[in-house]
Amino acid sequence: MSGKQLTLFVTFYIDPAKIEEWKEAHRPVWAACACEPECLLFDVFEDPSSGRFRLVEVWSKDREWFEQHQLTKPYYATLWQKSRSTWTKEVEIEYFERLGEGASYKEEYLNGAMKR
Repeated sequence: MSGKQLTLFVTFYIDPAKIEEWKEAHRPVWAACACEPECLLFDVFEDPSSGRFRLVEVWSKDREWFEQHQLTKPYYATLWQKSRSTWTKEVEIEYFERLGEGASYKEEYLNGAMKR
C-alpha cells in the first residue's frame, strides 16, 4: 500500500421513530462524500435492534487534511441542521490509519455497491 489512508468510523444513535428522516437527511451527503476524489470507500452499517448506524469511510489523505478540507464542505453544515433532531446521543467519530496488512475481501462483499 502506498501512502497513508485514514479510516473513519462515525457512529450515530437515532431515535427509532426517526430513522427514515435521518436517512433522508444523510443520503445526499453519502453520495457527495463517495464522489470526492480522495474518498476510497464509503459504507453504511445498521444495528436494526438499536437505531445505531455506523459509517465507515476510507480516505487517501490524513486526518489533518480531512478536518481542514473535507469537513469544511458546505454539505456538512446543512446535514447537521437536518439530522440533529433525530439523534438520541451525540455522534462519535473515531480516526484510524489503515495498516493494509491483513486486508482482504471477496467480490461478494461489493454486491450492491456502486463503483465511483
